[in-house]
Amino acid sequence: MAYERLFSPITLRGVTFPNRIHRTSMVSGLTTEDGWVTEDLKKRYVREAKGGVGSIVVEAAVIIPSKSPYNLRISDDRFVPGLTELVKAMREVNSEVKIGIQIMQHLKLSKTGWRQRVEDFKTEELPKIVEDHVAAARRALSAGFDFIELHMAHAYVLSSFLSLVNKRTDGYGGGRLENRMRLPIEVYKAVRGLVGENYPLGVRINGEDFCIPGNTLLQSSRIARKFAELGADYISVSAGSRFEDAKTPAEGNPPDPMSGYSGHRMSPWYWWPDGCHVFLAEGIRKAVRSAGFETPIITAGKIRDPKHAEEILAEGKADMIGLCRAILCDPDWPIKAKNGREKEIVKCAACNWCLEADSRYEQVKCIRYPEGYLSAPEPFLPSMARPAAIKEIED
Repeated sequence: MAYERLFSPITLRGVTFPNRIHRTSMVSGLTTEDGWVTEDLKKRYVREAKGGVGSIVVEAAVIIPSKSPYNLRISDDRFVPGLTELVKAMREVNSEVKIGIQIMQHLKLSKTGWRQRVEDFKTEELPKIVEDHVAAARRALSAGFDFIELHMAHAYVLSSFLSLVNKRTDGYGGGRLENRMRLPIEVYKAVRGLVGENYPLGVRINGEDFCIPGNTLLQSSRIARKFAELGADYISVSAGSRFEDAKTPAEGNPPDPMSGYSGHRMSPWYWWPDGCHVFLAEGIRKAVRSAGFETPIITAGKIRDPKHAEEILAEGKADMIGLCRAILCDPDWPIKAKNGREKEIVKCAACNWCLEADSRYEQVKCIRYPEGYLSAPEPFLPSMARPAAIKEIED
């Protein structure tokens, strides 16, 4: 096999992931407006499960009952049956893939331009954030997910507590990292207490916020070491997507954390080099290993070629490869690579057409799909793909 490391298994708390390809979370826009699972959502993830990926984080699931249109929800027991059906449908086509869900609390936005900040939460309200994460995790267990990921990256509640942008003065923020970590640690410990010691629980953090003020690799390395010490089963490294440098929204539109430089760094465009975030995972991995922990580190960010992915693993820069847009574009990326059919991979153009659809609360799909498709055709070959919106950099 050409990619021995990429297709080697990895075991987390007794749960074996069949390979190191990890489909990271991405909003699909395929739920109902109120966040219910739909047939289109199931078709999307069934299609991806068929392609041979080792693990899938189906997408970020909202844990609070507030408005957030077309986002998957896990904020009430009523959502569990739909999530259970989703997991069952994926397992029917691939019994080996490990299926996870990312649980998160978002900061509230308004079309007036107002956005909620962590300083707006009263101290007495913080235990409710912990309780809501635990309740969501309980529902994830009931639905049959193989693992849970706590979302502590980008512009959400827990990531904003972790960030240097947090200016709280009540012991949950300010200049001391220990204070900014207090609530995320409370959430982690409470969820771990629920799921137990035999269930994988991962954490996704920013390697860099890419905004001023904001965390750098220095702070994120310390954050990662602490979660490794606490027993997190993996640390998934993302970046950016902060409000602090977002563009001023047009009248009648909410602020968009993906619109500024920080947002561009979260989902690297075609003008960025492939693997432009690998250095973040590498730095965090070195910090975690130097502290004596073997916690797997997941890298992500414009990794499009299996040879490149194998090199990252071979050079010890990460332990797993996070793919998002590459799998959205061609769900068969893993099986094509494994079978030596690399030339058949439909390559992601890194045009961010999908990301911009998310910002508009539209259905997220790939510009390379033939007209009328919400998921990749089966089979999907380069000859079937629509030309990309920008000039692709291809071999």
